[in-house]
Amino acid sequence: MLDRVMALGWFIVAQAPSPTTDSAAASAGPVKLTRMLIDDGGWTMYVLLALSFVAVCMTIYFFLTIRMGLLMPTGFRREAESIAAQGDAEALHQACQANGSAGARVIGAAAQLLYDNPRAEYLIVRDVIEGEGSRQSSNLWQRIQYIMDIAVVAPMVGLLGTVLGMIEAFVGLKDNFLGATPAALATGVSKALITTASGLVVGITCMLLYSYFRGRVNRQVTRLEETCGSILQRFLFAQHARRTPPDAGAADKQPKPAATKPGPPAAGS
Repeated sequence: MLDRVMALGWFIVAQAPSPTTDSAAASAGPVKLTRMLIDDGGWTMYVLLALSFVAVCMTIYFFLTIRMGLLMPTGFRREAESIAAQGDAEALHQACQANGSAGARVIGAAAQLLYDNPRAEYLIVRDVIEGEGSRQSSNLWQRIQYIMDIAVVAPMVGLLGTVLGMIEAFVGLKDNFLGATPAALATGVSKALITTASGLVVGITCMLLYSYFRGRVNRQVTRLEETCGSILQRFLFAQHARRTPPDAGAADKQPKPAATKPGPPAAGS
């Protein structure tokens, strides 16, 4: 019994990592460790590295572009509100063409309709705004969809590396079954595990980024719709005030003369 306990103790000591190994791994640094993982993972790691680089570039681009300052610039919003308060459809359309932002395209579609048909109904103008707003929001959704595509493709690339690593390991085992060493088998297995982990890391990160930008797009589209609707209502109120003469309301409020009732017929007539 004592011999078994001592043998188990020596086995645990032999399996424990040595301090020199830990210090060597710590001194290698993240750069050398990343390089080692790429080399051990094979060519699929370069594909995952490229996907990661594209995802980082798109994330920076979305942070800079998906914001209200570009979708509806403050200067243009103030100019559009000022022109809408005057009820000038032509000037509003020209201002929208000069700006070119997403909000300018939405308001410009309504301004063009009101310029061509000054007496267009509110429901028709609202349909035009909703149609153009849907196109602009679709453009934003199409942008962030690329991050979701990377989130789907990256684990598949990692799975491909896993299969290739297992094939490499078992092909070497088949060719030299009796002389196969654990190190030769571990090469293919490590390649499979490295690519799987890397693909999952890239995929999970991209899915989290997509969730964040999805909420960001929803908030910006809602604010864009509210701003465009407010400018449209201001324009329609101003246009209605221009069509209604100021004396029309006062004339309607003046009391009408009382109708005189016919008197009784004169006697002897």
